[in-house]
Amino acid sequence: MDDNLIFYGGEIKAVGSGKVAGYLIRYSDPTTPDLTGDFFAAGTDYGVVDGASLPVYYQHGLDPEIKANRIGRGVIKYDEVGLWFEAQLEMRNEYEKMIYALAEQGKLGLSSGAAGHLVEREAEGKSYRIKTWPIAEASLTPTPAEPRNSVMPIKSLIEADAKGEEVEIESIESVQTSEPEKAKESSMDEKELQALTDKFGEMATAAANTAAEQAVKKYAELQEPEIKAGFVTQISDEADRALAGNPFRKGEFFKAVMEAANYPQNTDKRLLPLKATGLNEAIPSQGGFLVTQDRANYIWEKMSPVGSLLSRFSATPVQGNGLVIPAVDETSRADGSQFGGISASWMAEGGTYSASKPAFSTIDIKLNKVGALVVATDELLSDGGALESWLMSRVPDVLRFKVEKAIMSGDGVGKPLGILNSGALKSATRDGANLIIAGDIGRMWEARWQGANDYVWFASPTIFNQLMTMSISNMPVYVPPSGLDADPYGRLLGRPVVETEYNPSLGVVGDLLLASPSQYALITKGGVETASSIHVYFSTGEQAFRFTARFGGQPFWTTTLASNYASTDTFSPFVALAATT
Repeated sequence: MDDNLIFYGGEIKAVGSGKVAGYLIRYSDPTTPDLTGDFFAAGTDYGVVDGASLPVYYQHGLDPEIKANRIGRGVIKYDEVGLWFEAQLEMRNEYEKMIYALAEQGKLGLSSGAAGHLVEREAEGKSYRIKTWPIAEASLTPTPAEPRNSVMPIKSLIEADAKGEEVEIESIESVQTSEPEKAKESSMDEKELQALTDKFGEMATAAANTAAEQAVKKYAELQEPEIKAGFVTQISDEADRALAGNPFRKGEFFKAVMEAANYPQNTDKRLLPLKATGLNEAIPSQGGFLVTQDRANYIWEKMSPVGSLLSRFSATPVQGNGLVIPAVDETSRADGSQFGGISASWMAEGGTYSASKPAFSTIDIKLNKVGALVVATDELLSDGGALESWLMSRVPDVLRFKVEKAIMSGDGVGKPLGILNSGALKSATRDGANLIIAGDIGRMWEARWQGANDYVWFASPTIFNQLMTMSISNMPVYVPPSGLDADPYGRLLGRPVVETEYNPSLGVVGDLLLASPSQYALITKGGVETASSIHVYFSTGEQAFRFTARFGGQPFWTTTLASNYASTDTFSPFVALAATT
């Protein structure tokens, strides 16, 4: 536990129906690090891909009431500011409902947890850039999100919790206003100043926890007002007496609910609304039809991880309608063929040089257009307030989906040429039918071109069980990070495994692909352009929303590269398993 680290992110917003959102990580730079001198950047390896799901806890599972029970799940989305996090709380009990109430009052922040021994830092100027921060979980925390954010050991949080009852808010304010001033006036060295900063951080954390507990207690009191004698008379009826005589025992209530759902004829009478003898909401014809339901001001959707593949490739912006790239025409590393035909030879004194010359070619990439047109009535846009903003954010995701799919398997006709259809794709032998074994991974790795160091394993979800059961002499080959309770996709041979919906199913070429994104030429122009018009559909009272993006792409390679030793041994930056035989 001492090795576990936490980082306080931004404040969270409650967006209704148990959903919260906020920045788990914000990017920074060497000039604006946190109190410990650390900062996060877009290039930091966070151990999760765009669209990845994370468990959500309260105060990193340290709260004595809620303990280490998960209170929800959320999804990571990368943008230019940092790691945006949207979570759905499960709202299963009063404690979790109180937590959401605190979020609605703006009293909670986000915090991410990582295993300390996996965190790497690199000096930049007088600060340290965090190179790797493998996020294991996200927490809602009562510790305020403010500029004093810092990376800290979780043991400090535990110690601060233990001291929480002894710390007064006034003492924190005193430290905040007087202690730093004393530090400036005195000749304190860096170690003493750091100790003072840590002390302030611990005291602030403890005070925040105390304030949060008081808020929860106050909220509970508001939810359960005191009943004073003489003002309220409690009346028992048939339903009360039925439950009093035969109450639900532990686990019995949920079993009764399940039975009622599966076998309505056997519904437990204790579940029936026995108290209602007149008009009521439970029976539609007796008043239920008169009760309106609230409608959420957002649109629920299945959150697919669009962008997890595209974020791995670097796109070159162009001004015209394409890009021509001069290239060395090298197809073999054999003597006399290197760099397209440069040869060298050992010579005796006075010997004659053999003439040679390199060969060149061009890579001609044209922009292709991908677009979408959505038409909606004026009434729907006016009455459905969430529709227009939803379209503006989600239709571009559909375009990204098309681009990502083309990078993987496009045929090059009116769209980018995909890796799986490239002449540079190297096929590695698969040992068994509909299987992936350790030997297959080894053959894929040995067939890679050694000139790249950014390889990624792109994997179909259908091969996950194959990865989990791979072994050599009964020793597992693939182990997810932190075991089975963490994000299931980790690394193979030191390179990340990224699950995509673009890889074909198990047994098809490309179900597992080892690829170097830097060896794929991707161009774009202007990003996603949006436009709307009422003119085309003016007579029908509709608006058209048009979305357009221009991308072009193909591998830099047109064929595999022959070995220096044998022309039959070939290598490529794109290696896939052969199809099932």
